[in-house]
Amino acid sequence: MTTTNTNKQPVFVDRPLVRSTRLTNQVVGSESSFVVLGGQNPAILVDMDAALASDNNSGGVIDAIRIHRDNTNVTLTPDYTINSTTSGDYIGLVSGQTIFIQETGVLSNPAGSGVGYYTYVNPTATGSVNTEIEYSGEPDFTFTPVESGVLPSLTFVAYLTSGTTVPIPGDGDYKLLFTKTLGVNEVAADCTDELPELATPVPNTGNTQGLGPASPLRNRAIHLQRGMRLYVGIQQRGVYNTPSGYIPGVHVIAQGGFY
Repeated sequence: MTTTNTNKQPVFVDRPLVRSTRLTNQVVGSESSFVVLGGQNPAILVDMDAALASDNNSGGVIDAIRIHRDNTNVTLTPDYTINSTTSGDYIGLVSGQTIFIQETGVLSNPAGSGVGYYTYVNPTATGSVNTEIEYSGEPDFTFTPVESGVLPSLTFVAYLTSGTTVPIPGDGDYKLLFTKTLGVNEVAADCTDELPELATPVPNTGNTQGLGPASPLRNRAIHLQRGMRLYVGIQQRGVYNTPSGYIPGVHVIAQGGFY
């Protein structure tokens, strides 16, 4: 054991491990299956020397994985809302204010783009009855649809491979490790709760809720032997049930250590 070892239970590690990958079109499986299909290529998150090319790698442990979207929710906070309740109110507008048209049926003039957010961009201030303003788009308004502010639910799938640098989709080379779902409008998530439990008990006290008599607390982490790889992809389903994947992009970060 080297003098640089640090106590990272349940093993000792002497070098930190931090890896990151960005997912866009790395879709996997189908709407009803996590099996990697032909033509699909999940991204490598951690390569624990699958090519067996390094003499300085004995394996490692991954004890933290975090997911973070590149995009955020763009839903606007309106200054005014137009519906049957507010119909007929007088409003004053200056550049930068936003009107949420919730019901188009109360308008005297059809809204140019229907239900959505209309931001006033004309530098000249104006005012009128809210249902009589002409929401026709530029040059007075810019339009943001309601759906553009909704971040879809995404399911991430992690796989383990061993003994190969060219895993074959559909041939059993990708072993399912865990899945994690990022809910609607969730920007980031921690995957610690989905990592497998280690057999070695945790040597310190912690939350014992739900444990039976003599049940040990356990760490959650992934042991990677030399020659293994950890892959991650986005499940094909819902509005992203195509090879286009999640074009805005998602970052997946793994932390742990080598031993």
